[in-house]
Amino acid sequence: MGIKNPEITIGQMYRALTHVRQFKKAVGSPEQAQIKKLMQIVRANETSAFGKKHKFERIRSVKEYQSLVPPCNYEDLQPYIQAAMEGSARQLTAETPFMYATTSGTTAAPKLIPITNSHLRDYTRAFQVHNYQMIEDYPRGAEGRFLIISSNDEEGQVPSGAPYGAVSGLLNRRQPAVIKKYFALPYELCKIKDVEAKYYLMLRVAAPQGVTAILCCNPSSLMLMADQLCEHAGDLIADIYDGTIKKSYLPPHLREALKRYQHPDRVRARELDCILEKEGKLLPKHVWPDLALISCWKGGPMGFYLDRLPELYGDLPIRDFGYMASEGRGSIPLSNEGAAGVLALTSHFFEFVPEEEADSPAKRFLTAEELELDRRYYIYFTTASGLFRYNINDLIEVVGFHERTPVIQFVRKGAGISSITGEKLTEEQVRVALCLAVRQLKLTELSHFTAAVELGNPPHYVCYAELRANLSEPVRKEFLRIFEQSLQAQNPEYLDKRATRRLGAPRLEGLPPGTYARLRQQRVLEGAPEAQVKIPLLSSIGDFGGRLALLDSSAREAVV
Repeated sequence: MGIKNPEITIGQMYRALTHVRQFKKAVGSPEQAQIKKLMQIVRANETSAFGKKHKFERIRSVKEYQSLVPPCNYEDLQPYIQAAMEGSARQLTAETPFMYATTSGTTAAPKLIPITNSHLRDYTRAFQVHNYQMIEDYPRGAEGRFLIISSNDEEGQVPSGAPYGAVSGLLNRRQPAVIKKYFALPYELCKIKDVEAKYYLMLRVAAPQGVTAILCCNPSSLMLMADQLCEHAGDLIADIYDGTIKKSYLPPHLREALKRYQHPDRVRARELDCILEKEGKLLPKHVWPDLALISCWKGGPMGFYLDRLPELYGDLPIRDFGYMASEGRGSIPLSNEGAAGVLALTSHFFEFVPEEEADSPAKRFLTAEELELDRRYYIYFTTASGLFRYNINDLIEVVGFHERTPVIQFVRKGAGISSITGEKLTEEQVRVALCLAVRQLKLTELSHFTAAVELGNPPHYVCYAELRANLSEPVRKEFLRIFEQSLQAQNPEYLDKRATRRLGAPRLEGLPPGTYARLRQQRVLEGAPEAQVKIPLLSSIGDFGGRLALLDSSAREAVV
């Protein structure tokens, strides 16, 4: 089946002749492709302060690069970033950064990552390959409107005058008009910091349109959108009928930008009202019956949310959005299988440290062609934005090969481990246990979840669960039994610590509906990009509990 939209067809032809052709050539020779990318970055930045200090002019091979440039974390690069933000030229890169990307993280304050035009081209190159393959596989997804959730790229300015914000908003804003006309949402919506208002306006604008594809980073955004649709169905239908927007959700500075969406659509309003009356609630699958595709993160802790998407959005293909962060793009998913993607060879240079060597003073730094199937590695980025041998603190797994290039999958953040008494509990293990308990008990009442450390005698884990309805005492006990039994089966250290009573039994504490939305709002107000906010399934001492304490105590009374 061909693509009906002529502009999309032309875009596919362009991608096939440029980005896709380059990528196909690279995956057959990963070593050569990575050396070429590294040398491009090194040669371009010989005259930067970092390049001069580390003798970039002498580097002609990967070994020389690894010999002259030490592995870096944010603190190592921060003095250069700070100098660049204050207006000093040629710090990490010969190019001047035109913006700074805010990282999302889970609990730490956002960091600012320099973005250069060269880096943006590299970053976009992976998106082009990803989007090309997705449209080729699902042309129906390109027949209507793309609903793309993004965050604000202009949160403020650094001293030099360059803006800081989210890369997703930048990519949205820079799309050509011929492509933007297929977007369901105007760019201006990404600037709204009030999460509830943002999602109401997204629904108000998109509900009358024929959305056929939804793209976002975090599947929790899709859950939130579905929740908001159910909660505000009546108001949305009334607004669509009258051609209005609820005043409490319309920021004065966006009235002009949203004016073109304020026209009565009584036919559409009646359609939605009939669905609401028949079904008793309004779900995304009702509003957009032609929806053909979703692309979002599927790896790491996101699996918990994925299980509920068919109920809300229909039984649709879900393509992973790709392993990516503000710092760079790591993978390009080419199929819907799992959460894996082909290493983004043409975007950045990558190094890998075997998981078991992470803390070794003699750790080995491997390159793409040296990776092995079913092994896990910590990944290091070198990018055109000046991140050199940068430890992003992510653990990935090699799950296959595409020609000669590794297919990688995000496992967890390096910090995604909790070990109060030596149990070394991972976020991955919590996700498996949670999904098992939810599936066996058919817990449709559970919306969000975090296991958090609580110190005591003995210390234990509190299972915070946002619930849409009360759970009976037998269900609560059975949930904890299944959850803990799974953790013990997965983790011998956890089993030992529980058996020897060094670790207490977990307990379940319910949180009322809307708690995680408020936690999300809290992170946004701290500067995290809304579309990328990740609230962890596993939290260390004080982190999650401290955030709950900042919320109004009356809003988080237990409901179980």
